[in-house]
Amino acid sequence: MDNRLGSTNEILALTSSQSAKQSANYVTDNDISGSSARENYYCWLARFVSFIAMLSLMFFTSASLVLFHLTSEVHVEPFLIIRQDNSDEMVRYETISQNMPSSKQIMELFIRQYVQIRNSIVGDEREMQSRWLGGGMINYLSSDKVFTEFAANVEKVLVEASKSQITRDVEIISVGKVGGEKSPVWKVDFKTYELSPQNRNETTGEYVLKTRYWTVSIVAVFVPERMFMSKRLMNPLGFTVTKYSQTEVEIL
Repeated sequence: MDNRLGSTNEILALTSSQSAKQSANYVTDNDISGSSARENYYCWLARFVSFIAMLSLMFFTSASLVLFHLTSEVHVEPFLIIRQDNSDEMVRYETISQNMPSSKQIMELFIRQYVQIRNSIVGDEREMQSRWLGGGMINYLSSDKVFTEFAANVEKVLVEASKSQITRDVEIISVGKVGGEKSPVWKVDFKTYELSPQNRNETTGEYVLKTRYWTVSIVAVFVPERMFMSKRLMNPLGFTVTKYSQTEVEIL
C-alpha cells in the first residue's frame, strides 16, 4: 500500500500498487462537512421521532388509566317504563328492584313471556334449542323440578316438530292472580295457531290454520339467589317458575 500526503485541505486515499499509475482519490473538506451534516440531520430526526413516540406512549397510557378508573362508575341497569292513565305521552320510569311498586306488573310480564316461549314453535332448529334445551330460556326461568318435567319429552317434541315442519304462535287471552294479591298462583288463558303441511284444505290444498285453546296454572316467585350479574338485563329480579300445569280447553 502507498500513502501520499496531500495538501492541508486534502486527505489522500489509500491506493494499491496496481493502481499506482492512476490518479489518487482525495476526500475534500466539503465531502467531510456534507457527510457530517447528513449525520446530524438523521440524528436529530431520530431524536424527534423518539420524542413523539414517547409522548404518544405517555398519552395512551394516561388515557387507558383514566378509562380504567371510570369503568367502576359506569354500569347499565334495567328500568321499567310505565304509562300513566293509559296515556301514550305521560310515562314514568321506575328502577327495577325487589321492592319496586310495580312488581306485580313485571311479574305478569315475565309470566306472559314464559308461556309464549314454552308454547311457541318456530322453524329455526337452533332457536328452538336455545329456548327449550338445557341452558336455554326455559331452563333459566324454571326451577330444577319444573325444567326436569319439561325436558322429559322436549327432544321428542323437537324431532316431531322438525319432521312435520309445524309452526305455532301464541296469543295470550288473559293473565290474572288466583287466591288474592299475595298469592303466587297465576292463571293464564291463551290460544295457539298452528300451521303445518299436514293441515291442508283437501280441495284447494291451501294451509289450514289450526286454533287450540289452553289454560295454565303457574306458580312464580322472585328468587334473589337466582339473580346473576351476567343475566341481569334478561332476568333482573330472579323470576323463577316453581310449578306449571297446562291443560287444553275444548271450545264447543
